[in-house]
Amino acid sequence: MKKMSAAEAKTRFGEFLDMAQREPVLVTKKNRPVGVMFSIRDIMDTMWAEEARKAMDEGFVGKDESAKLIAALLDARD
Repeated sequence: MKKMSAAEAKTRFGEFLDMAQREPVLVTKKNRPVGVMFSIRDIMDTMWAEEARKAMDEGFVGKDESAKLIAALLDARD
């Protein structure tokens, strides 16, 4: 994880944003960690992973399993 002081982040905001696109950036103030900047992609990936985990816990199945189940149901009708 990259590290940048709050003052540097303020002064070099464009570079700060670019860094956060590649990996999370730890923000410090007086050499103490005060925050972390994540890219929106990292946040969205995390949110989608949580949604997928919740769906699995609730018993939803994936695309391949769904296709197999539908095929089995259609075959059973014949």
